[in-house]
Amino acid sequence: MNFIVCFSAQTGRICVGTLLMDKKLTHLVYDASLDNSLWPELILELCEQLHMYKHGRLIGDAPQDIDDLARHFQRAFAISERMVDLQERTSNLVSVLNSFSFGVALLDDEGRTILANDTISDLVPSDGVAALPFRLEDQDATTSWPLSNWIEHCNTTGTCINLKSCEHQSRNLLMLPRYDAVQMGFPTTAAAVLIATHRDTTNALADFAKSHALTSREIEMVKFLANGTDLQDTAKHMGVTYESARSYLKRVFQKSGCASQAELIEEIRRAPLNLLKPRVPDESDQLNVRRLLRLPDGRQLEYFCLGPKTGYPVLSFDALAGATIDVLGAPKHCLSFLEKYHIRLIVPCRPGGFRSDLKIFKSLRDFAPDIDAILVNEHISRFSIFGLSFGANSALGVAHDLQHRVDRIVLSSPSYPVYQHPNWRDLDQFYVLWGVLGRHWPSMLRRIIPFLVRSILQNRDRYFDRYCARTKSLHDVEILSHLGVRRRTAELLAERTLQGTEGIVEENLLNIGGWDFDVGNIAVPVEIFHGELDNVAPIEGSEVLSRDLPLAQLNRLEGKGHYHHMRHWPSLVARAAGHDVAPDIDRYGFPEDP
Repeated sequence: MNFIVCFSAQTGRICVGTLLMDKKLTHLVYDASLDNSLWPELILELCEQLHMYKHGRLIGDAPQDIDDLARHFQRAFAISERMVDLQERTSNLVSVLNSFSFGVALLDDEGRTILANDTISDLVPSDGVAALPFRLEDQDATTSWPLSNWIEHCNTTGTCINLKSCEHQSRNLLMLPRYDAVQMGFPTTAAAVLIATHRDTTNALADFAKSHALTSREIEMVKFLANGTDLQDTAKHMGVTYESARSYLKRVFQKSGCASQAELIEEIRRAPLNLLKPRVPDESDQLNVRRLLRLPDGRQLEYFCLGPKTGYPVLSFDALAGATIDVLGAPKHCLSFLEKYHIRLIVPCRPGGFRSDLKIFKSLRDFAPDIDAILVNEHISRFSIFGLSFGANSALGVAHDLQHRVDRIVLSSPSYPVYQHPNWRDLDQFYVLWGVLGRHWPSMLRRIIPFLVRSILQNRDRYFDRYCARTKSLHDVEILSHLGVRRRTAELLAERTLQGTEGIVEENLLNIGGWDFDVGNIAVPVEIFHGELDNVAPIEGSEVLSRDLPLAQLNRLEGKGHYHHMRHWPSLVARAAGHDVAPDIDRYGFPEDP
């Protein structure tokens, strides 16, 4: 079936004209609505159709309803939104269940897992039937059965049963029959619910101590008692006399209202936070990386700050997920490089990203007043800029307006919208999305970006594998094949879009819509580092940019692709701070997955 339509780049609306929409595109529209990982393929095919329209290669001679194509996409969006809503509901439920210290697993009649949290994953696999046998708590291992037998027994008798895993003796297991589970609010699809509990009091003790304002010595004593140590041995472990231990215990009784050791231990075990996993403070808490600033217009602006307080200030404008310099996930790892070069790194969170309130900008320069507020808050007079990938656009917009305070600019793999690559089919999906589809149909770009973000979050390995299959840079393949990079990229993208994807959408519409400032007016020394094999933002764009910037120098990186800065950002940031080092002298080693 052929649909003859065209698009207005000015209005972003479908109008009278001609465009072939063949069966392949039609199928992809609906396939992508069911499988978010196919959105990149849909984008490529749509761009093929736009290219055919632009060059007049048309098939069919009967005009059709000019709104047909739009209706197909609207239906696809609606279907995809419903599918994603269901997926996210399940994901949200699992996230809630994973916060509990006890395990929960919903099982079908065959013992297969319908839904389970991480706490019970060692007993019940998320992708099949538990291989280990189970037995009644008060019977020996010779009477062990697989889960399916216990589920049948549980539902036949209509009673809850206490089980033990034959290999995990320390876990207490309770199986609820279907009727009881439904009465408690579990879905009817579950033939039984398995709950695993333990006697860990770590989190409960912390909650108890906080609630009753215990001192560190009182907490130490109560910890021994809660783990079964009597008061006399507790005194020995603490290095105090028995009478001193009794004095500590009396004060705990007075603060908590307990009258005996048994009542004290029971009170701890009943603490509300005992239901939650103990939270170990991460490095970002210890290093206090995150900052919140209230702007004059009432908006909240977040930024990250890491490095010596007296270090030279470098503002970093990262790209989509902000995973290049992971100051949130690995602050100590990043700090070692910043201390080496005595750099104070500041990473602004653009509107709508992370905890920064959304504001619709009309220009990339509109971010400059927000940056100025950060500089005032941090008592910074002069600074340099480090811009990466599509973040280089915002970096130059800010530099244009604040250049009287900027010492130098370092750009890595920048995207320059003035340049249009002649053979977009050889490039990555991101260039195709912004450089082709975004130019010709911005309203469709606005709709597609949220689905592309979801595609990356839900199918991160497929996204990275797709890029690795297309790039000619083995250096990029090495970087993007690292499990830690994949994990953190998805995690940071998810955190950046917690308020929604509108911030990313608006920023990228500004990136492709043509800049309202002349880079020729930026009279600041600029160094550009660009991989010769970059297929996201081709190096030819940096060639044009370096000619348009008055004081720019382009450095071609042989064998490198788009993501070289993820390995060598320490050297690039050092150059931004004024250190004369080679761009690849420091190699950032990605922290391994825990």
